[in-house]
Amino acid sequence: MIFNVQKIIENLSLKFGFRFERINSSNTKNVNKIKESTIGSIQQANNINNDMRSFAGSEDYVSDIELNILKELYLMFRESKKYVRIPVIEMHNKLGISEGDYVGTVNNSNFINIDNNDYVIKEAGIRFMDNYARNNKPEIDITSLAHSGSYRGQELTGLRLINNGSGVAIGIDCYLCADDLESIKFARVERLSPGEESRNSLGFRYSDTSFSTQSLENLRIVFEYKNRDGFKFTSGRYLSQTKRADGNYNINNSPLGVYFKM
Repeated sequence: MIFNVQKIIENLSLKFGFRFERINSSNTKNVNKIKESTIGSIQQANNINNDMRSFAGSEDYVSDIELNILKELYLMFRESKKYVRIPVIEMHNKLGISEGDYVGTVNNSNFINIDNNDYVIKEAGIRFMDNYARNNKPEIDITSLAHSGSYRGQELTGLRLINNGSGVAIGIDCYLCADDLESIKFARVERLSPGEESRNSLGFRYSDTSFSTQSLENLRIVFEYKNRDGFKFTSGRYLSQTKRADGNYNINNSPLGVYFKM
């Protein structure tokens, strides 16, 4: 049986809507241009989408005056865990905003309400500042801690700290803590930039305190500090004890316990 191949192809072309065209070199260039144009449009669209996604979390889209007011409101919110109200006049005096200064960006802010002449942070403002604080958050940890004993007593010596966070840590107070005992502040580091280590602290003799005379629950070193915006942070390490022959307890410097942050 002899098949008419040309007829079969024409019938298939009609049935399925196929088109057979000869593509010359100029058509190929045009096709490549269309592909490049399409890819460029997709990339531009993706960039726009990424910008829109990051809008609510970027300080680039908040005016300076909004950000300064948000910092003050958020600082009080972090401390009280409650919605706070600050009178507009009080806030302006604190930030040095004079009568007649432009504050239009605050009037239609996505993050701040003005209610009965009070500034109130919105939920969107809390989320924005949570993200802002995370991006400017210091994290203090211990790189080394030594223990020594002599006729003078038992001491913690050679405490060195490091800032593993993304923000500067300011005013780092170091406390020795345990459940049901009053905390003792035994060292302070004024400032640590991200990645910076401190020098060794002076020795702290704890054998004269209750931290040596009894078994303790949740013995720990706690660090309290702020970032440049005044937001407070806390971190630290749990410690362990070893009972001595005389019935008192040594604080172990190694291994260090679990790291925690708040």
